[in-house]
Amino acid sequence: MDPEELTLEIFLRDRMKDKGISLKRLSDLSGISINHIENMLRGDFEHVPPTPYFRGYLIRLGEILNFDGEAWWEKIKKDDDVKKSGPADSLPRNRFTRESPARIIGIAAAILVLLVMFGFALPHILGKPTVSIVLPQGNPYVTTSDSVVIQGSAENTDSLLVNGDDATISSNGSWQKNVLLQEGMNTFDISAKKFLGGTTDIIEQIIYNPPATASSSPSSITVSSSTESASTTIQ
Repeated sequence: MDPEELTLEIFLRDRMKDKGISLKRLSDLSGISINHIENMLRGDFEHVPPTPYFRGYLIRLGEILNFDGEAWWEKIKKDDDVKKSGPADSLPRNRFTRESPARIIGIAAAILVLLVMFGFALPHILGKPTVSIVLPQGNPYVTTSDSVVIQGSAENTDSLLVNGDDATISSNGSWQKNVLLQEGMNTFDISAKKFLGGTTDIIEQIIYNPPATASSSPSSITVSSSTESASTTIQ
């Protein structure tokens, strides 16, 4: 038969026979539904997808069956068979009846990775913050100075307050706050907060004992002298 007179349906059947590829196998490899391939094998172009997808089907079949799909597309256009294909301006309900297994596995893997990442991030987003005091050591702490620098560390914390005043948290999680003391017991509430999480509070007590004031006065020495008088009696 003259190749110019060869129809697509006969050509596809011959290529499948030469390659030893079944209809189901060809559908699995190409991602094209069995129904669409059967329609092409029957020359039933009225029930194949619109022309843009029909052209793509020919190119994929050509890669599998080792023929020039683009050349066959030009031949079909020349023979005016494309006018018999599905509506040119509308999409088929499903581009491919079967999704590629590799694509499905890739999507599932991506979703799994996102779920794992979200699972690890959830405690950081919603969990309670952690805060600790490094200096001064001891609770209560006793000092003779009227001011002290409270230092500590904070993790998973959006804001830190010391008795209601902001304390700046550095990039490595450390923080410090200079506080003034009154004589006696001083209590400091250190409150770490999360925007979407909870709050952690710790208490630091510092006792301020001012140094004793030393007072001194010049010592005085009193020297008393007595004059003894002697009386002599002469008889």
